Amino acid sequence: WYCNLNGVQEQDICIPDRRAQMCINNLVNVKSGNEKNDLKEQVLLSLNTESQLLFNKWKKHNSFNNEEFCNDLNRDYADFGNLIKGTDIVAHGNSKEVEDKLKQIFGENENAKSDREKWWNDNKEEFWNKLLSSVKGKGKEGNVEIKECTKDATLEEIPQFQRWVQEWGKEYGEERPKKLQNLEGICKEKNGLLNEN
Repeated sequence: WYCNLNGVQEQDICIPDRRAQMCINNLVNVKSGNEKNDLKEQVLLSLNTESQLLFNKWKKHNSFNNEEFCNDLNRDYADFGNLIKGTDIVAHGNSKEVEDKLKQIFGENENAKSDREKWWNDNKEEFWNKLLSSVKGKGKEGNVEIKECTKDATLEEIPQFQRWVQEWGKEYGEERPKKLQNLEGICKEKNGLLNEN
């Protein structure tokens, strides 16, 4: 998690590493002329790359968990939606460049935000399917089997900050007991309190 970064619209917020490292570089490269069509192609390309990177991250740790992988896909999908709709609370690095490009494409007038939201809503099913299609073909790969992943229809309606707090709480709640148990073991070992039986 990345905390207290410059350019984040909410103070004292931590950004999930998943979001901070999200593959959005292509969105800066939208060509002039037919921007909305090219934007769609770049979003599809970014989603394809992002799902591959997530898959490789989970596979690399030899702890593939289909449910958690699916949760990450859903969270990425919702974060892409925030980015496109202009409701993303991250405004540093590539996120700032992408936002500038989206303002260039959709404008900054009073209708721009609703135009962006409409564009997202018109294309979001194709975007979700792209996110899934690049990993569905993996099937069984070593000890990894990708099962069905269902889109959480309510997730993108939850404000981004609230989603991240929920994500952090889930990760913290699962990791804390493991770290405490590990720490207890280290302390007992250093103090000679381990039972040799």
